[in-house]
Order: sequence, then structure tokens, then C-alpha cells
Amino acid sequence: MVDQHLFICPRCAAPVRPGAGGWRCTGAACRYAEEPFPLVAGIPALVDFDHSVLDADRLRAVEGAPELHRTRYQRALSRIRHPTNTTARSNVARMLQLLRDDGAAAGRPPRILVIGGGTIGAGLEDLYTDATIELISFDIYASSGVQFVADGHAIPLADGSVDGVVIQAVLEHVLEPPVVAKEIHRVLRSAGIVYADTPFLQQVHEGPYDFTRFTDSGHRYLFRGFARIDSGAIAGAGTVLRWSFDQFVRSLTRSALLGRLTALCFFWLSYADRVLDPKYSLDGASSVFFLGRKADAPISEAEILDYYQGGL
Repeated sequence: MVDQHLFICPRCAAPVRPGAGGWRCTGAACRYAEEPFPLVAGIPALVDFDHSVLDADRLRAVEGAPELHRTRYQRALSRIRHPTNTTARSNVARMLQLLRDDGAAAGRPPRILVIGGGTIGAGLEDLYTDATIELISFDIYASSGVQFVADGHAIPLADGSVDGVVIQAVLEHVLEPPVVAKEIHRVLRSAGIVYADTPFLQQVHEGPYDFTRFTDSGHRYLFRGFARIDSGAIAGAGTVLRWSFDQFVRSLTRSALLGRLTALCFFWLSYADRVLDPKYSLDGASSVFFLGRKADAPISEAEILDYYQGGL
């Protein structure tokens, strides 16, 4: 259960409180003071619907269910095709250790926010079973893994209210990643830590909800308000080649199933990432990560050129 005093209105930033008829903004002039935020599947949808891809009526109609569904067959294929994301697991463990070493959350467990936590992300299983942390999670749909529905462009949590943020395979699905990055910076307390992993060279997935890609340098500049702890590739050029076989066969045969089966035949290419040169593979990576600590001042435009880690 999330402390209700952490919630703010995504429209005006006034406190939001539960009451008769649902959750309402306490700001007298706000639209959501009179019109409560909808409840879907028993949890509040704290969204400014005038500035979001989400629609209140549609959310109510489907009780917050996701619009895109993966079948059990698709999930099983994905587990076979993708190696375990040990990078996410180790970086989140490192985040938690650094936060504990800081002692910044004295008197309470470290408070970690997962953006896009409707399903447990690859390599994040330990985070959800760790009884020594306070986990807050939201997504644009309701599930057993989230406490509220929200839009990452306007996170309904108070400034400096969390110690760490995890955002995995989400930034490609938002319209304005820099706005989301600023929101992450805002909700983190001083010296709080973010872990992000995001696609670079991947074909479109999640259909109409897929918008953006980032090089390693572009990803670093997105998080320019953070001091770098670590960054690099998660999946390299081998995984990119496997994805390309999948998409080529889909385009040739007009069959997503045949594409997935072809990719399954070449699953070993993802494991080949482990023996590829890390610098050259970073320039052709399937996905990249960034682990950083909230800073007082952003890096400059000139500094991003010095950051480049590839093999050129």
C-alpha cells in the first residue's frame, strides 16, 4: 500500500486524497476537485486525461485491462529466445546497495518506483520479492503488480518522494521521453538513483504504442541530469541480427508466427553477444542501459561528445 500522502494531482500538483466517490484533487480550482479520478479494477487512475494517450471512458469500459495481450505461447517463445537479463538484475542490486550505503532512507526501507510495472520486467524478479524495500509500481493499465494507473509524463507522486526509479523497456513507448526523464528527476530525492534500459536497434513492437529509439550516447544525454555510475549495452549485435531475421521473414511471408519461429531457430545469436567486442557491439546494440545518480546540474552539450563509448 502506497502512503496516500505521497500522491499529487498530475494536472496541478496539489495533494490527491481518497474520499466519497473516489480520489479527488484538493486544489479548489482543479478539474479533478469536482470530477474524481476513475477507479479501474479497484485502483485509482491518476491521469490528466486532457494530456495523455489514455482515455478515461475506455479505461472504465475495459476495467483497466491492457489493450495489447501476449498469449502464453508468445511469452514462452520470448523466454526461449531471450537470455536472462543479468545486466538489469546486477544493476538494480547495485542500486539498492548504494542506497543502503547512503543511509539516506534512515528510519524506513528504500522506496523504489517502477515505471511500467504492469508485468515484472526481465531480470527484475528479485526486486518484487525483496521484503527489505518499499516498492511502488504503476503502468498505463491495471494489474496485480501495480498500485495505481498513471502516465509517466506526469507522475502523480510528490517531489523527492522516492529513493530509486527503475524504468525498463518503457521510454520507447512514451511520446516525450525528455518529459518522462524530467519527471524521474523530480520524484527522486537528492542523490537518488535511476536505472533505465531502453531499445536502440529493435523493430517496432507493441504496434501503435512504439515511438522512439536511443543510441547509447542519446540515452546518456536523455539522463543528462544524472551523474553516471555505469552504462552500456544490454543486448548487442547478435540480438539485432536475430530480430532482423524475424522481421525479414514476417515481411516476406506476412506471417508473424513464421517470423517468431525463424527467430527461435537463431536464438543462439543472442548468446553470441557475450563474445562480441563490447565497443563495436555497443554501436550496433539491440538495447542499452544507464545507471545514474541525481545531480544538481546537467552535463553540457559538449560533454556528451566526450562520453562516446563505441568502437568508431
